[in-house]
Formats: sequence, structure tokens, C-alpha cells
Amino acid sequence: MMHCASLRLIGSLLVLLGAVPGFATAPALAQNAASAPKETAPNPFIVQEGTVKRLSEHVWEIPDRNRPGNPNIALVVGTRATLIVDTGMGPRSGEAVAREAQRLSKNTEFYLTTTDFRPEHISGATSLPPNTIWIIPAAQKTDIDQSTQKYINSFLARSTELMTALKDVKLRDPDVLFDRSVKIDLGGGVTVELNWYGPARTNGDVVIFVEPDRLLHSGNFLGSRTYPSMPADTPSITNWLDVIDRLDALHPLIVLPNHGDVRDGTLISGQREVLRELQRRALELKAHGNSAEQAGQLLIPEFEAKYPDWKSLNNIPGVVARFYEQLQ
Repeated sequence: MMHCASLRLIGSLLVLLGAVPGFATAPALAQNAASAPKETAPNPFIVQEGTVKRLSEHVWEIPDRNRPGNPNIALVVGTRATLIVDTGMGPRSGEAVAREAQRLSKNTEFYLTTTDFRPEHISGATSLPPNTIWIIPAAQKTDIDQSTQKYINSFLARSTELMTALKDVKLRDPDVLFDRSVKIDLGGGVTVELNWYGPARTNGDVVIFVEPDRLLHSGNFLGSRTYPSMPADTPSITNWLDVIDRLDALHPLIVLPNHGDVRDGTLISGQREVLRELQRRALELKAHGNSAEQAGQLLIPEFEAKYPDWKSLNNIPGVVARFYEQLQ
């Protein structure tokens, strides 16, 4: 495969994907930001340029700015190569991310990893530089094959803005699959570790740790004092709790969640405290004969009083339901 010679990876064995018949190559990037199509108002689902924030010596963020359907995108810059974490929604988001990455790094080698399979994370991949090497765990590839197009079809039917963001979207295959973890040497002492800790929010959640900066991109596992969404298809809330313990063991100085504000390592202990307390109270209510629905409603006002700065209280019933299903 053409990427093999330039791939510098340390860690677990990799499985390289062969060429796929009829596979669409990445289109040429827009020549510059000025050539991007003009809109009377920015589409809230398309990554907006000019919002980049520097988080550490080697990491920049394109923040979600609290917009649904937007992840916090990270750009990790070494002397040899740049790692892009997530692409945003659709081809035009990918073009915007590519321009920002090229502006910051001046590198010609690019890697991409995606924190999960949903369109806001992967559907801009074909707009990145054509030589970009996309690296994900095998479990996420399964998620993509089974679910991404279904999500895209659902998004297309929701609004004109989503339809515009996803116009002309083409899915591509990743270049490299890994099992549990892999390290990428970006040059200049910048090493990034990609980890898959098993099924949690999705089957293929990825966590990224930038070792010299002690910066953690936590993917789906952490939120900025926000109760997480745990729909009925959440693979494992029990493993989710175990992963939070493993993230804490990394002792990060900076934590970038998929959504919300950047925080320090105390975000991990705060998330663990709240979820463990929800677990404890859910099991108590279950033991007293309350249904999952009753327990979820009872715990909303209780946790609103106990953790007044936490948001998305309406997610509590879903979390409680998962505890009822998966814990004895």
C-alpha cells in the first residue's frame, strides 16, 4: 500500500486495508479560504474557520462553540506530520479543517483519527489532503459499516442546514486498523497514543493522549459538567466507568472532551463522582422496587440540588435505565 513506507507507528500490530474497487479518492482541496462558498449566515453544522484556539505547545482546537452536531476538533502538530482528530460534518467542514491544519503546520504528512463513527466525526474525511492516513480501531470500522450511512440518511431528513452540510458526502475506508492501542511519532518529540478500551458509548470509541503536552482528548467519555446521553443502544455503561478510571491514571494536565469547554484533570474525577453516585442511587431505588422510569424521574431533582452546576438533567433517566439494565 502506498502509505506503508511513510508510516511510523509504535505499539500494537496493525492491519492494513487493501484497495477497495471503486473507492473514491479525496477531492482536491479548495484553493484557499476565500474561495469557499459564501452564505448569508454561517451554517451551524459546518466548521467555521478563524476560531482556532491554542491549548498547549503542540495542540490546537477548533471548538464546538456549544453547537449541536459539532465536535471539538483537535490538531496535533509535530515537525514531520500533523494529526487531525475528527473532521466535522460533511465535505465543507473537512475542507475548513484541512485549511486550518495546513495553515498551522506547513506539514505535508497528515494523519486522521476519529473518536466515533457518527457523521459529525467522519463525514469530512474525503476533503482532507489525499495522502492523509486515517487510523481507527477495528471496532469503529464495524460501527461505520453498520451505522454511519443510516445516521447520514436520518440527518438529511432533519433540516435544510443538515442537508446542505452533508451535500455530496462520500464515505471512504480507513487506511489502518488497530486492535487496542498504537502510537504515532509526529516528529520533534511529539508522540500521540490512540487507545481503544472496548465498547462504551459506542463500540469503537477512541481516546487520544498527546504525551509531551499531557493533553487528553477524551472523546465520548467525558463532558464539561454535563450528564452524558446514554440511549438504549449504549454498549456498556459498566465499561464506561472502568474507562474513566483508566483516563485518570494518565494524569492529564489538559482535558478536551468531544463537546464543551476544555478543562483540567479534575474533569475526570468530577465525572466519575457523579456517575458513581448515580449508579449507587439507581441500585438503591431498584432494590426498593422502583422501576427504571420511576428512578430516573426521582433522581432528576435530587441531582439538580446536589450538583447545581451540571447540565442536561434530562439525560439522567437514560443513564439510570442503563444502570438498571447492565448492573445487578
